[in-house]
Amino acid sequence: MNQAFFRLLSLFLMVTIMSGTISNTKADSGKQLPGYFVSTEWLVNHLADEQLRIVQVGGDGFYFQSHIPGAVLLPNNELVTTRDGVPGMRPEPGQMAFVFGRLGIGNRTKVVAYDASGGMDAARLIWTLHSLGHQQGAVLDGGFPIWLKEERVVTNRVSQPEPATFIPQAIPEFEVNWHQVEAISENKQPGILLDTRTWREYVGITLGSPRGHIGGAVHMDWIDSLVSPKEPLLKPLPELEAMLAQVGLTDKRQQVVVYCQTAHRASQTWILLRHLGYTNVRLYDGSIAEWRMLDLPQVMGESPR
Repeated sequence: MNQAFFRLLSLFLMVTIMSGTISNTKADSGKQLPGYFVSTEWLVNHLADEQLRIVQVGGDGFYFQSHIPGAVLLPNNELVTTRDGVPGMRPEPGQMAFVFGRLGIGNRTKVVAYDASGGMDAARLIWTLHSLGHQQGAVLDGGFPIWLKEERVVTNRVSQPEPATFIPQAIPEFEVNWHQVEAISENKQPGILLDTRTWREYVGITLGSPRGHIGGAVHMDWIDSLVSPKEPLLKPLPELEAMLAQVGLTDKRQQVVVYCQTAHRASQTWILLRHLGYTNVRLYDGSIAEWRMLDLPQVMGESPR
């Protein structure tokens, strides 16, 4: 299916919202999720929840041998696309509506996503859902590695959920474009730019390009929010708050824009900040991949500027 088809599908869905042709009313989905992250214990206690959809993001190679009971598979290549030459971008809303509907995800379906990559792929799904108007999504803290470590139940039975209707309603407050990032970088708009890549990428000492960071951006490697790469659980709250305070994130109402290379690592930080109560967090979907393609200035070295 081509991009033109999904643009037409997006238009159709918007028209149906306005006309009321398709009802978006479903049975009450029960209690809200406890936050943007849920524990393995919480998920164990809710595996039988008919209003909950569990999604494994990526891991196509092992899903058919072992996965969390009830989980459906979402390959990474269905979650991102190349747009205007920029890789890793969110696909057209109509395309995502088609994917979510096939997975049995409606606008009010509770969704818990997990992966085997520390949470960044699962977070990318949850950000995508929220950016298109969905409000009930969370990442499984620790993902599949912790699920296995704790010897939780697994299965090889492939789930086949009933298709659902997902009507995308974009939330502009959850993302920014390069123009907005440039304005913050040049102090023309308030906000903090947060680079979530590795320290070597930030200072520009990698072997290949891109070199450096967006001017004014502070640095916090996304993976430092985890106990360790082999123990991909969130660190205790006091440690997380101390990390954020160290880079100037003390006011939970201030605008924070997160980015990385293709917005996967930054998605995990977006979810983390939302989970901790930050109310004005935005994701730069294009991230450094777009910034460099547009030949916009980057800063090398440890200093933000």
